[in-house]
Amino acid sequence: MRVADAVALIGLGHIGGSIARGLRAAGAAHALHGHDADPAARALARELDLADVVHERPEDAADAADLVVLAVPPAAIAPLCARLAPRLRPAQTVTDVGSVKGAVLEDLRRECGAVPGWFVPGHPIAGTEKSGAAEASSGLFRDRYAVLTPTAETEPERVARVRAMWERLGARVAELPPARHDALFAGLSHLPHVLSYALIELLAGTLPVADMQRYAAGGLLDFTRIASSSPELWAEICRANRAELLPLLERYREHLGRLAEALREDRADALRESFAAAKDVRDRLRGAP
Repeated sequence: MRVADAVALIGLGHIGGSIARGLRAAGAAHALHGHDADPAARALARELDLADVVHERPEDAADAADLVVLAVPPAAIAPLCARLAPRLRPAQTVTDVGSVKGAVLEDLRRECGAVPGWFVPGHPIAGTEKSGAAEASSGLFRDRYAVLTPTAETEPERVARVRAMWERLGARVAELPPARHDALFAGLSHLPHVLSYALIELLAGTLPVADMQRYAAGGLLDFTRIASSSPELWAEICRANRAELLPLLERYREHLGRLAEALREDRADALRESFAAAKDVRDRLRGAP
């Protein structure tokens, strides 16, 4: 069963490329059209056969499609929607994959006057630290969550179409209010990226990098895997969600202060209680549905 006759992927990196591969593998679209602002990415997409046609302009890719997926950084979503809006046909649906919703919706209201009914805000919880189309995988979204955050303006039939796309890609689909989404992912995704980058930067300013390369083991490498993610993208995401992220950073700093105080005072019980409480929650996360 097809989710659309034709799908356009605007942005042909790791996420956009994985959507393209997954749709092709599932036979979920008759034709795939693509565009990327980077000429090198367009060339790679052609080489990897990620789309039937890779277009030079986003409008041309969107013109050919029933469903348009904006796999671009959050700040680019509203300008793209404003650019595409005059050309969209009544039946076309547009969605995104950004990990921040509130800032994007504010941008849409500013750029378009309102959140368009044809726009379905979305966020697949399936990224990795890798980037670029060469890392695209048809199974990236299988058994992962895709969160949709429709607004009062979003037309229900559009939500149903985007839901069908993610389900064909093997994802579990959930819906959240945009503000709830941003509050959750400030803690579940954005804060961990900040901490991962910060720890590597701290250690690199404290320890010889050659020793870090030689002796770093699973603890450090597991904790900081996501510090290999795109710095440009994650700086933008953190700025866009700073209203939710800053209070969490302050609370984290206070918590570190309490742990430092326990160490200074050699209070082993306080450390054990803190670590045991954290271990209990972390162990439960592994069995989460």
